[in-house]
Amino acid sequence: MDLRPAGRDELTGMLRAATADRRMLDIRGGGLHSRRGWPFTPDDVLHTGALAGVVDYEPDDMTITVEGGVTVGEVLRLAGERGQGWPQAPSAPAATVGGVLAAAAGGRRRLRFGPIRDSLLEVVVATGDGRIVKGGGRTVKSVTGYDLPRLLTGSLGTLGVIVQATLRLWPLPMAEQWFSARGEPAGMLEMARGLLADLHRPTAVIVGPGSLHACITGVPDDVVAPAGMVESPEPSGPGPGGDGPAGAHGGVVEIGVPPATLPAVARRLADDGRAFEAWMGTGICRAAVSAPDDVRVMRELAMLHDGHAQVIDGDDALRSDPFGPVPAGADIMRRIRASFDPAGILCPGRFAAAEAVPA
Repeated sequence: MDLRPAGRDELTGMLRAATADRRMLDIRGGGLHSRRGWPFTPDDVLHTGALAGVVDYEPDDMTITVEGGVTVGEVLRLAGERGQGWPQAPSAPAATVGGVLAAAAGGRRRLRFGPIRDSLLEVVVATGDGRIVKGGGRTVKSVTGYDLPRLLTGSLGTLGVIVQATLRLWPLPMAEQWFSARGEPAGMLEMARGLLADLHRPTAVIVGPGSLHACITGVPDDVVAPAGMVESPEPSGPGPGGDGPAGAHGGVVEIGVPPATLPAVARRLADDGRAFEAWMGTGICRAAVSAPDDVRVMRELAMLHDGHAQVIDGDDALRSDPFGPVPAGADIMRRIRASFDPAGILCPGRFAAAEAVPA
């Protein structure tokens, strides 16, 4: 059954009822991150699209407070009217703020502006048993207590429904341009190394199979093509949420390794002829996969370089092992989840520390 709460009170009532009846819920915003975790069939799907109010916008403070169902496109539209933006967000106008935060689905500008969790100042969440919990503060000076914004970012809906979020905005740059080059993988990796060393705070440096893309932000005189590169649009490569569709490849694995080892990962993927995009300087690489064996190969490559790999988009066959080995601190993760969702009704297939694959 589809549940569509029209407000906070109705939402908490639905959560309390689901906890009492032990009904498993899937939480759905824009649906762009619904193919994560183990395949599971919920009893009900809770849609957050009606929780779409703009609570407060303070341009002078460069903060905006919105409900979780507000779309990324709406935040960018409102902020853009006042010369501001949300650079950590993915290029996915239809994604909801709550969904983006729950999936930690930041965009390609992470190299300069940081991960999406750095933009979340305050969060209000409805727990699995229908309590309302707030963490953080609308200004840095007012922050007290536990860092709930960072805890909830990337929780994939397993701790609660993000009801409201206060985001830190940035002034829109005077100029921004993407540039690209094509060539042999070794040459692209060497050129990327030079960009990271020579450019002052590039916004993004992305290596793909035989390609290099760089985004430069700043005053117009500084936004010029690096040697060997030409102006181009933002690239389209592996990754859901607007930062490159999975397309015909079927699924996407996100690899996370220490940034210094990312060139070795990219070199191996290029040698194997795989579609990928490596966000140089951040340690993040997204690779297209089409079969469970591809997922296994990606995970072995990540672990070889002291990293991890998880399926962030894929059909049921690709998600037979979406997270890999149970992470360190799994017992702590389970205790935290139990305190937010005592009955374990929220998105059971997306809890990485689950002791068994959810049915």
